[in-house]
Amino acid sequence: MSAEIVTIGTEILHGLVRDTNSERIVQQLASIGVEVLYKTTVGDEAARMGDALRTAAHRAGVVVVTGGLGATPDDLTRKAIATVFRQRLVLDEIVLDRIRARFRARGVDMPAINESQALVPKGAKIIENPRGLAPGLHLALGQSEFFFLPGVPAEADAMMEQYVVPYLRAGRAGPTLARRVVRTIGISESALAERFQPVEVEEPMVKVGYLPHTSGVDITLAAASPDQAWLVDAIERCERRIRELAGDHVYGDGDITLSAAVGALLASQKLTIATAESFTGGGLGARITETPGASRYFLGGIVAYSNRAKQELLGVKATTLERHGAVSAETAEEMATGARKQFDASLALSSTGIAGPDGGSEEKPVGLVYLGIATSKGARSARFVLGGNRDEITARATSYALDMARRHLAGGKR
Repeated sequence: MSAEIVTIGTEILHGLVRDTNSERIVQQLASIGVEVLYKTTVGDEAARMGDALRTAAHRAGVVVVTGGLGATPDDLTRKAIATVFRQRLVLDEIVLDRIRARFRARGVDMPAINESQALVPKGAKIIENPRGLAPGLHLALGQSEFFFLPGVPAEADAMMEQYVVPYLRAGRAGPTLARRVVRTIGISESALAERFQPVEVEEPMVKVGYLPHTSGVDITLAAASPDQAWLVDAIERCERRIRELAGDHVYGDGDITLSAAVGALLASQKLTIATAESFTGGGLGARITETPGASRYFLGGIVAYSNRAKQELLGVKATTLERHGAVSAETAEEMATGARKQFDASLALSSTGIAGPDGGSEEKPVGLVYLGIATSKGARSARFVLGGNRDEITARATSYALDMARRHLAGGKR
């Protein structure tokens, strides 16, 4: 079964807001063997929305639409539905009562404008919204099943899990689609593709894909077959081979983050970590604390942007800064050592570099980064010259710093 995602919103079309809904919906549909073949983004204009819905109905058996179900004048999805499906909108008193109850629970009166969220195309099935006001809508057009969901990510995600996925799973027939993701860091997409050439020959029915990002490269494995036993065996064989060929560049699978992988190692070994940052400006600490439960192992961080702060807060020697500069292996190591001492941590990470766009030289170009790690055995550093703009350089640097910690911890070192 094929699917299309239609995302509604001028703010998404113009790149002002990231479309995180589609990323999640693709994963949710793939988990039940429904493959997304098309993704369309359309602005808040009813006629164009109608065109997008008609096109989707001709080329996909499942269409998931997000956005445009709010109460403001630019929320025009219901109007487009009424036109395309030729169903008039009627006020659903049950839906309206639920919306009013949500406002009462918040201790406020419902604005009259919110009544529009209870307008439902005649014949549509209501998809309850456990996290918000606007209900979802389920309708059929020809051979296509349409699911209209709010654009708020938490609401769309909950409605996919509680209604759309179970509904489609119950009616699934035909080949099952299996997908796996293996996450890597510290190796390029092309280098991985070269390593994985034998896999392409050994497992021709398993499609190997590559998704590079600032935290590394995700390897996707996908296969479809009505033979469930063969499918599971083929995917598992392929994953084992991929892991073997990628070696210690693999840090996890599925949707695990690099920070979660590092956090799991720290927690299992009952170790703590601290940070000392210069050009990343707290980004490394933010990456560590994005994982729930980080308080078990993250003690704190120091952002020491100026040389004076490096000396006074981290104990970096003036002679080190004079001889080698703020962006140097020696400074990175002393920063990490200082943070470990200040927080009495098992290990500490540090970052110093030139993110640009200015400040580089022939000797020390933009993108030059030194990352340090300090443990009870001493301190060491690694040098990188990273490409990209300022944001990309800092993002990659925090990833490589986390990977230094991961490799250290995976080796069972203290």
